Amino acid sequence: SRIIESGTSDVRILLGRASAFRKTGENEKALSDLESFLSIYPENTEALSMKGNIYLINGDNLKALEVFTRNLNLHPSNPAMYIDRANSYFASRSWQWAINDYSMSLDLNPNNSDVWINKGISLVNSGKTTEACHDFRKALSLGNKRASDFINRNCIK
Repeated sequence: SRIIESGTSDVRILLGRASAFRKTGENEKALSDLESFLSIYPENTEALSMKGNIYLINGDNLKALEVFTRNLNLHPSNPAMYIDRANSYFASRSWQWAINDYSMSLDLNPNNSDVWINKGISLVNSGKTTEACHDFRKALSLGNKRASDFINRNCIK
């Protein structure tokens, strides 16, 4: 804050302070810094992702989806953009939308075991247990130990 108040010309420091504010739960201050930063760098992936995640934490899923969709439209080849939006759909229990975005992320990066698990959970909640078991097994094959709990709970009969 002192560096910013001293009149530094490096606006990237706002992104760092926004991250610090977010970690301390000062989300409104973080959003303010992100707005200032995004007024200069409106397409910055990290800032948009952080802004969307703050909205998600604050329970404003519609604003989160708006920001995540904007980030995704700007950076469609980045799997993290699909994960952000899928997580927002997941939080709102929009299972099919979450499945679609998790699938797109996995098309771009099939080695993310956490995404395989989240997609599997979304599939279970959609009544597609057989497909979910495939995803849980894929996560386990990638070394994700949490997957065994989901396999035991949903796939062993």
